[in-house]
Amino acid sequence: MWILLVAILLLGLKLGAVGPFATLSWWWIAIPLGLAFLWWEIIDPMFGVSQRRAMNKVEERKAERNTRARRNLGLRAPPGGKNGKGR
Repeated sequence: MWILLVAILLLGLKLGAVGPFATLSWWWIAIPLGLAFLWWEIIDPMFGVSQRRAMNKVEERKAERNTRARRNLGLRAPPGGKNGKGR
């Protein structure tokens, strides 16, 4: 997640005392870390974003296996297009 990458970059620059980041307030580092925490602990479980992505990926793999198995058996592809849905 890009917010966490920004927080880690800011933390590294602050701890390394690089240029203007040496005098940067710790709040500028705490805010992205807090947002990443809110995302992973509250928003993602509440709306099921990661779970939905994982389920879609499993469904795509299942449809590919089904199509490949039908093709290997010499059967036609299921109606409804590429993913086998639409019956």
